[in-house]
Amino acid sequence: MNLQQLRQLVALADTLSFRRAAEKLNMAQPPLSISLAKLEAEFGVRLFARDRRKVTLTAAGAAALPHAAQALFHIEQVKAAVRESLLGSTGRLRFGFVGSATYSLLPRLLSGFRLEYPNIDLLLEESYTTALLRKLSDREIDVALVRTPVLGDLDAELHVLEHDTLVAVVKSPGPYDERTSIDISELKDAPLITHPEAAVPNMRAVMMLMCHEAGFQPNVVQEAIQAQTMISLVQSGIGVALVAGVTRNYSASNIKFLKIKGSEQSNRIGLALALPKDQRSRVTERFLEFALRQAPCDSRLS
Repeated sequence: MNLQQLRQLVALADTLSFRRAAEKLNMAQPPLSISLAKLEAEFGVRLFARDRRKVTLTAAGAAALPHAAQALFHIEQVKAAVRESLLGSTGRLRFGFVGSATYSLLPRLLSGFRLEYPNIDLLLEESYTTALLRKLSDREIDVALVRTPVLGDLDAELHVLEHDTLVAVVKSPGPYDERTSIDISELKDAPLITHPEAAVPNMRAVMMLMCHEAGFQPNVVQEAIQAQTMISLVQSGIGVALVAGVTRNYSASNIKFLKIKGSEQSNRIGLALALPKDQRSRVTERFLEFALRQAPCDSRLS
């Protein structure tokens, strides 16, 4: 039994005429009769009763018909799934992201992508940049939103989607209540809360460069990976935190965000979409195309 014979069975059951079934299948009548006779021989039972005036389904044919029709339906579904996969309109995307992406860029990308490609399943994983790039290199994820700058050798293609700077988070009420900015030199003796070098080396390196250019060694009193944790430590009165500017979207009491002046050249960070340089799925390509449309400040790094 093959797919052609299933189609012939369904066509003949639909028309109850060898002539019309052959026309429907775009084939000659004798090959149709021979093919169905072989199918009946394989089953060991007649599927159609034939006489000079008409063709009718036997009980066995009637029992086989819905299953044959269902099999053909599922074959078409398989074909459609393959076509959609090649087009990148269905499938799955394993998506990694850093925590600070959740303040603005990530919700905007995910909500829009879900609307445009509802048949693509998104598998989300939060981590930090170095871990995400490692997972991307090991093909454990397909794409990732990571923090720039990226230090060291880069085994990925980067597209910058959002530019940002570090800002200072201070406790309020406090001495900075009337201020909107602070010079980097004013943080010389301040107890600083920063990202740990081992887990978030890029953000730590930017902070260290800013302080070095201002002529002082930072007084780091506490480290934390997530910006939310750093802000909580500021609220507790432990010190001043340096976090990504997009963190201003975080709603919290008893704190104030200050722009950092005097370090404009070194105070440059951002969010970038990282993906493999080659052997990418069509779904991954679709997400890249979508992300670049939503955040057109693309600067490709590789």
